[in-house]
Amino acid sequence: MADDADREIENSKESKKELNRDWASLPTDLLCLMLPHLFLGDIKRFHNVCRSWRLTPTLSVQSPVLMSIGNDNTRCKFFHPLYKSPYSMYIPELFGAVPRFCKDGWMLMSRGEHSMFFLNPFTKALINLPDLPDIYDFGGITFTSSPTSSDCMVFGIYVNHDEKFFSISTICRGEESWQVLHGENNSPFFLSHCNPVFHHGEFYCLGQHGNLGVYNPDEDYWTILDKPHRQQLDPFLSHEHNFLVECNGELLSVSLSFMGKSISVSKLDSVEMTWHKVDSLVDQMLFVSNTSSLSAMRVVQGMENKIYLPRVHEKCGAFYSLASRLFQTFGNDFSRKDWYGTWELLSCCWIEPKADTSYSKEELNWFEDA
Repeated sequence: MADDADREIENSKESKKELNRDWASLPTDLLCLMLPHLFLGDIKRFHNVCRSWRLTPTLSVQSPVLMSIGNDNTRCKFFHPLYKSPYSMYIPELFGAVPRFCKDGWMLMSRGEHSMFFLNPFTKALINLPDLPDIYDFGGITFTSSPTSSDCMVFGIYVNHDEKFFSISTICRGEESWQVLHGENNSPFFLSHCNPVFHHGEFYCLGQHGNLGVYNPDEDYWTILDKPHRQQLDPFLSHEHNFLVECNGELLSVSLSFMGKSISVSKLDSVEMTWHKVDSLVDQMLFVSNTSSLSAMRVVQGMENKIYLPRVHEKCGAFYSLASRLFQTFGNDFSRKDWYGTWELLSCCWIEPKADTSYSKEELNWFEDA
């Protein structure tokens, strides 16, 4: 009897070992199919299963999420396009700060009148910038690459509509102070309430009428382009929200009228400098907000050809489908030709989850060579 009991124990141990080997040896392709359906806390638990799961690449299969900062500036909610309920996180580093732009998992924040810093909300990594020479008054701000990269450059612009006056502030990693350029616009330019896009080595700013202002950092030169101008699809519907997005190496403008009753997507023809209407995004997704706008290839079947908005309906993120021409959600049966019944999240931004990245002390020092 004792021998039988011992054999049963040994068999049980072998079965557990075999089970562990089976989990650890799951194909990477299969694990990558699972990851797009997981969300922040679930991803952390996924990586804790075993070493091979921890090494599974996450960044390429994760959808951007909408980060909304609460009234106390420390409690945040993350809305995943596929999830019905948001994920909450306490981030004390955000206290008193305002999100200005997001890229590569980093948020560019301002605090008070002069202070600016980068923050990865998933790792709590923080990089302080030199203080601004004047108070924060940018109509748009962006940065070129991860702030841990040696080629990172921050670009902020202010445009005075009445006096045709502009002010551009820039700072590169390693620099101890901001460089400021003042001047007069060569033509009237009303900056849209969206951030610039760094495209082919230049900073593009979208005007409210579909025109573009461009800053070349190599030549330290700003100009308002003669073309393009947006063709008004409906003269009775003014576009209240305009966004500029880079998608597959091209510039797209997204225009939304009052209550979303009219939505148009246009692609810039860089040769003729005209906007051409886009009827389908094919396998691409657009994520737009006043703070950050970006594009991504679908991560789950059915997410493509949609514009994801900083709006929610019953805790579900709202999107506009270019196929159905309707506002919808994945979490409930909401479906309308306008966005009535949704509400806009004001202090928010679209951000790419990057929680499995570690940084050295030198990378988190703005003045160190990356």
